[in-house]
Amino acid sequence: MSTNKKKVLIVGPIHDHGMDLLASRDDVTVEVIDTLDPEVIKRHAADAHGIGVRVAKINRTVIDNAPHLQVVSRHGVGYDSVDVDTLTERGIPLCIAPRSNAPSVAEQAMMFMLVHAKKMHVLDPMVRAGDWNRRSEVEAFDLAGRTLLIIGLGRIGSRLAKRALAFDMTVYGCDPYIDEATIRAMGIEPVADFRSVLGKCHVVSVHVPRNPETIGLIGAAELDALTPGALVVNCARGGIIDEPALLAAVRSGHVVGAGLDVFDEEPALEHPFFAEPNILMTPHSAGMSLEARQRSSYQTVENILAVFDGTLDPDVVVNKEVLS
Repeated sequence: MSTNKKKVLIVGPIHDHGMDLLASRDDVTVEVIDTLDPEVIKRHAADAHGIGVRVAKINRTVIDNAPHLQVVSRHGVGYDSVDVDTLTERGIPLCIAPRSNAPSVAEQAMMFMLVHAKKMHVLDPMVRAGDWNRRSEVEAFDLAGRTLLIIGLGRIGSRLAKRALAFDMTVYGCDPYIDEATIRAMGIEPVADFRSVLGKCHVVSVHVPRNPETIGLIGAAELDALTPGALVVNCARGGIIDEPALLAAVRSGHVVGAGLDVFDEEPALEHPFFAEPNILMTPHSAGMSLEARQRSSYQTVENILAVFDGTLDPDVVVNKEVLS
């Protein structure tokens, strides 16, 4: 084995699309570990030049114990589990895979809206029970003509807007980082303060990162301001929607239902939401379709190799200050 080869540590198995890209390089060695234990990760990262990581934490201890580390690449777009500050102190880029799961998550948000609108979660059990006579008791509705508020119009939110517009919905959009002209060009009505239009909205879907500015962004006051019978969708990060407030709004009937792919604490093994049939849930899996896993694995590896090759795309770097 050549001592000139660089080691890539993959923490958590990834799709063969990414592994095949690594296998095509004769200048790297690869080690895959399947663990969440930071002590185990620390040991295996000690001689790593690049780390690709799915859900495990890459903390200061791991980073400090990896003197050769040149890049950490996330299998996805969220990076809550990586100590960005420590990487920045070391001048190490944290890369994400922005092309990976945006279509998949946008489809998941649309799915939640459609299932609720057409009452699939109610009608399917009726068919299985041979209970057709009660179908007139179930009030499905059309998305056409309804109003959707999208908070966050990045890769996922902008794609959700396209899908909603195709269903003849009116779409409001709020994103302080995108100018009004760009938002209007998407076919979306821009709003500077999303709270100003809550009373007009039948659905609200959040697509923003979790940070101090967004935790609790949708609380009791915002939920109360929604049109009675509204739907709430969160396929972004847990904690952006206040969970106790959402539970109360659903139980009161003011919010007719919710679609959640994320929770404040994960995995959610016990939760008051579980007793509410109108809160539909998936286990943070919106970005885990076959295509998303293929794209994520490939770009995770692509980013690592780009750092080695000096061809890194700045757009995939979280802590861009390290590039200067």
